Amino acid sequence: MINTHLKSLFLIVCWLFAASCHKQDPGEQNEFSEPDEQPDVSREVGFTSFGFGIHQNVLLLTQNIDCSISDDRITALIASAKTADGLIPVFTGSFEKVEVDGVLQQSGVNAHDFNSPVTYTLTGKDGQTRSYRVVVKVYTGLPIVTVTTDGGLSVTDKDTYVDGSVSIGKTPDFTSGYEGRMRMKGRGNATWGYEKKPYRIKLDTKSEILDMPADKDWVLLAEYCDRSLLRTTYGFELSRLAGLPWTSRSQHVEFFMNGIYQGTYLLCEHVKAAENRANVSDDGFLFERDNYWYQEPLWFTTVRGHHYTFKYPDAEDMTEGDADYTFINDFMDEFEQVLYSDSFKDPATGYRKYIDADNFARWFLVQETLGNIEPNPYFVLESRSDKLKMYPVWDFEWSLGLAARNTDGTWASRPATSPVSCWYWRNNVYFDRLFEDDYFVNIVKTHRQTMKTEWLPALAVKTDEVKENIKYAQAENFKRWQIMGKYVSVELVSFSTWEQEVNYMKDFLQKRIEWLDTQFNE
Repeated sequence: MINTHLKSLFLIVCWLFAASCHKQDPGEQNEFSEPDEQPDVSREVGFTSFGFGIHQNVLLLTQNIDCSISDDRITALIASAKTADGLIPVFTGSFEKVEVDGVLQQSGVNAHDFNSPVTYTLTGKDGQTRSYRVVVKVYTGLPIVTVTTDGGLSVTDKDTYVDGSVSIGKTPDFTSGYEGRMRMKGRGNATWGYEKKPYRIKLDTKSEILDMPADKDWVLLAEYCDRSLLRTTYGFELSRLAGLPWTSRSQHVEFFMNGIYQGTYLLCEHVKAAENRANVSDDGFLFERDNYWYQEPLWFTTVRGHHYTFKYPDAEDMTEGDADYTFINDFMDEFEQVLYSDSFKDPATGYRKYIDADNFARWFLVQETLGNIEPNPYFVLESRSDKLKMYPVWDFEWSLGLAARNTDGTWASRPATSPVSCWYWRNNVYFDRLFEDDYFVNIVKTHRQTMKTEWLPALAVKTDEVKENIKYAQAENFKRWQIMGKYVSVELVSFSTWEQEVNYMKDFLQKRIEWLDTQFNE
């Protein structure tokens, strides 16, 4: 019995000794280990593994990160880190040497700033080469905006700026971040009353951010009631596809204030008259039909009772009755009187003398297709000799089936659902009268054909890309703001998962398009 045990033990020791003497194929190194010798050059040049190990990278804490290798692209998401600077990769494969910008690389030794893509070039013994573009994203993969206010002060209202600094980390998707001084205050109307606050940021220096043109003025939209986090994206993208003169550029970001995570926000260009924004000359106007007109320092009311507030010229530079104020008030009064006159269809003296009908039709299609219940429209008179236009689009939080109003203007109450089969803008503002003219109706129909064949397919592609881009971010956002399955305002639907929210929105849009087909006899 003892001899049998000794014999078994002897065989095990011999097997372990033999295994320890066996050298593994250097072309197939264990992940996160160092290669013992040069790879087998008889194989095709390439990486078989690429990743980041906890022994080389303290930021990874307790988890090795395996990268995904697809053709010549290597990608990874590191949720435990807020920056990809100074990361050291570990790699295996078949190669004679590995270089980055002509500098030899060793697995587990050479660090790089992976906040931008890094290209690795592999060379085989026979001179064969292959390059990989390594893209590493951190946290949720979105750019991280970090605001630190002086003295840790809170932003408590929409009137008082708080000084501080802001850092906007670029990711491999962008070439420009930002770091510098800024001022910050609250913004919005009803949205300022929610727990997750929207903000306005004014940089000290006019700067390009996340590949958006340089400016000082930016906005952080909270999208608190929109649990898809996508409705503004739909609105902005469809506006661009519809060819409106300017649409605010935007990027989803992760926002931290004074070290505390605030959630996923949409960083946007602030609406203003400026280079690369609303195209308004010195004698032009940018103004808004504003439901909150009475809260503004200066406004005017037209003969048909529409209230307008000023974006350009600045209200602080005008007084009621001065030349600029009088000109735009008179212009809108005259336009309204002509539009609702018996001769409003006349090509020379009717409404077409005052407005860009093609532009109005495009704006209408964007809003009506998305069932947008409550935008406050912006109007632009680019110069006093131009015709009135409608742009930029804004306010999409109640679009795509999220809310509805009763015929008396009050908000619909739950458990109703937002109707697909109704007009949202056909009988609103000036469109009630415009649709009495076949000339305008035919413009709408023409653009709608283009919308169906070109704009909407492109919209689906773009919004699916954004949906994929925020899939990790939304999870963190709703850990911070636990509102899934809860009602926070006048919305009519509330689902328990983000995927259900997105699917509801997409289904509403599809049904909306089908209903509009019946209305235009298509």
